[in-house]
Amino acid sequence: MTGSDSADGDPICAVFLAMLPIHHVGVSTLGTPFDVETICASDVAAAALEEIQLDSGVGPCWIARSSRAPVLLHDLHEAAAMDWPMLRAVAANHGVRSLYAFPMTVGAVEVGVVDLYADDLGALKQRDVALASAMADAAAIRIFERILAGDDASVGSGGSSRRVVHQATGMVCAQLRVNPDDALVVIRAHAFASGQSVIQIAELIVSREIDFTV
Repeated sequence: MTGSDSADGDPICAVFLAMLPIHHVGVSTLGTPFDVETICASDVAAAALEEIQLDSGVGPCWIARSSRAPVLLHDLHEAAAMDWPMLRAVAANHGVRSLYAFPMTVGAVEVGVVDLYADDLGALKQRDVALASAMADAAAIRIFERILAGDDASVGSGGSSRRVVHQATGMVCAQLRVNPDDALVVIRAHAFASGQSVIQIAELIVSREIDFTV
C-alpha cells in the first residue's frame, strides 16, 4: 500500500490506494445521467486536482470519459500535459508528478472517471494499468449500486415481470461474463440512462433488440 487510507473514509478510493503504487486517488461522476461531482478523494491533493478538472471542464478525466479509454501521463511535464497549465500548477503545488485517468462505464452508460495520482514519474507499469482498468469497471458498478439503492422502479411484482428480468439477467451474464448481481446493475443502469423501466429494457434484451456484445 503506497498511500494512506482514504481521507473521507470511502472504500472505493481506499481500495485503489491499497492495490496500486499510487499516492492519491479521486473518483468523480462527469455529467449525464449524473451530476458533475467528486464521489471520493483520498486527500487534499486529490480533492484539489479533481476540483480543478471539474470546475474547468478540461483535463485528462474528460478525455478518458469521452474516449472511453485510459489517459496515461507518466510525467505531467511532458508535451501531452501542456494543454492543462492550471492542472499542472496544482499538481506541482502538491508534489504530484504523474496522473492516470480511467473511465468508469456500466454497459453503454458513462458513469465517470477514476483519477490516480503519483508523486513519482512513471508510477504505473503495464500490469498496473490492466488492474486499474478492471478496478475502475468494478467501481462503476459499486457507484451505480449506491445510486439505485432503494429504487423501487426496479423489477415489478408480477411473476411474468420477474421471469423476463431473470431471463434478461442470464443473457447479460453470458454477454458480458459478469455475475447475476452485476448483470442486474447493468440492466438497471441502461434503464436509468434511457428513461425506460427495468421491465422494458429486460424485454428488449430478451427479444435481442439490445445486445451488449455488439
